[in-house]
Amino acid sequence: MWMTEKLQKSEDDMEDPKTVVKKEPRKSLIVLFVMSIISIVLGAIITFASSGNQNGMGGGAGYVMIIGGIIAMAIYIYGRKTGRP
Repeated sequence: MWMTEKLQKSEDDMEDPKTVVKKEPRKSLIVLFVMSIISIVLGAIITFASSGNQNGMGGGAGYVMIIGGIIAMAIYIYGRKTGRP
């Protein structure tokens, strides 16, 4: 008798798959937005910090990070406009 109660309790504790599916894209979009902002800011810092150097590799890496952040931001905007599945 106690085993069926334990199984019933564990089934009640599980999240509904429909609820998880509805919340997951929103979390992914937030992570994408935050990472795009971080990439743009770090790219700008790298670009400005390496502007005094003779070596152009730092500036190139900064521009790559900025472009990656802009692409991630565009994907975020597209994901927000398409809505939830």
